[in-house]
Amino acid sequence: MSSQSRDTLHLLLLTQSQNDAEGLVSLLRNSGRATRAHMISSLNDFTTQIQEKTWDLVLAEPDAQDVSPNELLKQIKRLDKDLPVIILAEDVDPMILESYLKQGACDVVPSDESNLLSMVITRELANLNSRRSLRTTQVKLRDAEKRCQSLLESSKDAITYIHDGMHIYANQAYLDLFGYESVDDLEGMPVMDMVASKDQDNLKKSLKSFLMAGGSVDLKYSGLKTDDTEFPITMALSSATYADESCTQIVIRAKSDNSDLEAKLKEISSRDLLTRLYNKPYFMDSLESAVDRAVLKGSFSAAMYINIDRFGKVKSQVGINNADAVLCSVADYLKAEAQEGDTLARLSEDIFCWLRPNINAEQALALGEKYRDGIEHLVIDASSQTVTVTASIGIALINDSCSDPSDILQRAHQAADLVRQDEGHQKGNGIHLYVAEEEAPDNSEEGIEQQALSALKSGSFNLLFQPLINLKGDDKEHYETLLRLPQSNGDELSAGDFLNGFTISEDLKRKIDRWVILHSTKLLSEHRQQNINTRLFVNLSAASLMDPTLSTWIGVALNAAKLDKDAVIFQFNEEDATKFLTQAQAFTADLKAKGYSCALSRFGCSLNPFQTLKHLTIDYIKVDGSFTNELSQPDSLEALKVMLTELHEKDIKTIVPLVESASAVASLWQLGAHFIQGYYVQAPQAGMAYNFSDDDE
Repeated sequence: MSSQSRDTLHLLLLTQSQNDAEGLVSLLRNSGRATRAHMISSLNDFTTQIQEKTWDLVLAEPDAQDVSPNELLKQIKRLDKDLPVIILAEDVDPMILESYLKQGACDVVPSDESNLLSMVITRELANLNSRRSLRTTQVKLRDAEKRCQSLLESSKDAITYIHDGMHIYANQAYLDLFGYESVDDLEGMPVMDMVASKDQDNLKKSLKSFLMAGGSVDLKYSGLKTDDTEFPITMALSSATYADESCTQIVIRAKSDNSDLEAKLKEISSRDLLTRLYNKPYFMDSLESAVDRAVLKGSFSAAMYINIDRFGKVKSQVGINNADAVLCSVADYLKAEAQEGDTLARLSEDIFCWLRPNINAEQALALGEKYRDGIEHLVIDASSQTVTVTASIGIALINDSCSDPSDILQRAHQAADLVRQDEGHQKGNGIHLYVAEEEAPDNSEEGIEQQALSALKSGSFNLLFQPLINLKGDDKEHYETLLRLPQSNGDELSAGDFLNGFTISEDLKRKIDRWVILHSTKLLSEHRQQNINTRLFVNLSAASLMDPTLSTWIGVALNAAKLDKDAVIFQFNEEDATKFLTQAQAFTADLKAKGYSCALSRFGCSLNPFQTLKHLTIDYIKVDGSFTNELSQPDSLEALKVMLTELHEKDIKTIVPLVESASAVASLWQLGAHFIQGYYVQAPQAGMAYNFSDDDE
């Protein structure tokens, strides 16, 4: 299951009943989205909501609450809001679909197709985020263009932009350098006329080569003033965009006495001192230019990540001093194979990178194989020894779907690492083309349930513990137990991911909950033997809420672990409590009668959270993490303040999770929250080892 963004989804619901609305909220929260919803009661209510607050999505059933989707769509259009609407219809035929799409709906989904609805929601939210990102980028671009124009006009360097060899802009320093009074005098004038006739052919060839290969080029010619006076200049060429048009920027600095020294310093600063190849900063600049050309002009190229296999072993064999000779030999071979327009660099001790323009996947693979074979057959003289080396080569293609140079380098790196997973290349000496990974195919319902069952039988679940800090001071330590399901690729699935994201039998969920209680209380008992007064929050699934024998079993488990009844706090989430309110009511009352404490987590996102709370016997409330994520928003901060105040009036202790900054702690302290939890305090750890004394000082 793909993880969703932690950004809160603000959802408007037009449904026939509150149960329908709660079901939709549950669907989204089970898919990993933090969701805050409002159920529309009338057209006026809808109009008020979209004018007072920014919403992300509308899910509407036809004619619910006497409001038609057409009326919603008209209001959205009238108020010029970017708010996607998905219609939930009992029957979807082409005529209905066409009608709603014409009126502005994003899609029409059968109301009983929850999986399809989830996919459509994911698509529309991605589209919405792209549109919002585009608008933000356009604002930033306009600001950047204003700043750049101001810098261009005030620059002491002579700068011009050319397109198809013609001037389209020149700053005042450029006009002064060549003796022109106005930029109008340059209109329609080719840049060739700015250099002496003997240099014009060379400039023409250089411009043509630059347009094909890109990069950054310095050219030395004789400039020509309006009075035909010649003077030495150095033209620095780079790709640019001016007035929304792709063009070439030329920066000209008149030759000075120290220009040769400056050129040498520039050359030295871009080179690796050992191999004389380019260094990483220069390579990243070239990679950025290649990405820019791919996005703006549709060109394509490839980056190769060349990793010398087992170089540590080579160093041990020949010695550290002679290892440099090995690297230089490989570098010399690569230099001999380089063509005009290539960028060849040494990124770190045993890593080389190669950038070649105008090459497709098949050509890149053939070239990679050629270099791999060439490196393998090098006979290297390292002082008194002769050694051979091999290389793992990762290839990443650069095309118009790429926008971040760092991503390209990371892809090439990953491809080089994957060489050792290819059959017959466990020790490297191979090539691998980066291909974006698809989601693990066998995270199927049956696959995950079988993994969970196997983990239960073998006891291979992982238990992590995350501390909670009491902002009001307390001599007791508090942790929450978090369950993880190990995966074959080394990752872990959280309990929320595999218990809620996949269909797992209720019986297995109950057994997993009991496994967690049994093992966490055992660890807690061992921890409390150090004279530490520690309490543990243990999470329960909905299946356990409906288990009438659990409360009795809990008593047996805690007695076996020699723990007091207040040592463990049993926690379940608001969504399960709302869905199974009768069972949750009986369960909390039973535990309370036997002297145990209960906590309700992810509180505040149901349509009427305090209505649910009236029926439960609860000691602790953990609010939903979406409130923490939106502490910087005044409306959300006020909503959290009101919620915490009401909870405190009910004498319920409050917990705020996902705290990741000191500013969040300050805000929550002012709001009177009892506990905070999150990575700012400590990430989940394998043991209960947090030093609470530091927080008491």
